[in-house]
Amino acid sequence: MKILGFSSGAAGRETNSDRMVKAILDKSGHETEFVKLTDLTYSGCKGCVQLCAGPQVCMLEDDLLPWYQKIKEADAVVLGSPVYRDTINANMAAFVERFFGYSHVALTIAKKPVILALSGAGKPVNAPEAFINFLNPYYAVNILGVINFGSGIPPCFCCGRHRECTIGGLYGAVGKKAHSMTITPEYFRRWEDDPATVAALEEAAGKLADLA
Repeated sequence: MKILGFSSGAAGRETNSDRMVKAILDKSGHETEFVKLTDLTYSGCKGCVQLCAGPQVCMLEDDLLPWYQKIKEADAVVLGSPVYRDTINANMAAFVERFFGYSHVALTIAKKPVILALSGAGKPVNAPEAFINFLNPYYAVNILGVINFGSGIPPCFCCGRHRECTIGGLYGAVGKKAHSMTITPEYFRRWEDDPATVAALEEAAGKLADLA
């Protein structure tokens, strides 16, 4: 059994999104492969249906070309994204947008098990539903679980201008206190330290482990 994992985590090499996807893959007990989408160069769907309708898989020639066929052949897929403006980021949106190739004449990935993992500064509210809506009903995949981690990490922790900003997320959350804050490693919360997220991830990974 082969499970593929894709993360569009963008802020570094081992983001919460990256690590959640990797942990789900590891705990599944099956053969797996992890892909960091931000290492690849690709675009969203270009509507070239004359290419994808025949093989029923995206045929746009860029770094994603081999992965869409592998998804079609895989037994399950794990998708992880950071949350920007309460939805998945553009890298993940472009990636799943090109699933359009699976929906000509027949839904060629229908019932394929999929797990979704999200990590946002606040507890993502609309992002889980938005992520699901990118996939269903258009592809009729079997979503086994959605992990939704509120990291409490705004971009302001890294930009270097939080002491002067009055429009950023940190100022919106704590007000003038932001101007005197010293950002230390303790502020960068990890999903591994959040019991609810750990439990949700374990449950989702267990469903993959149970796949025959």
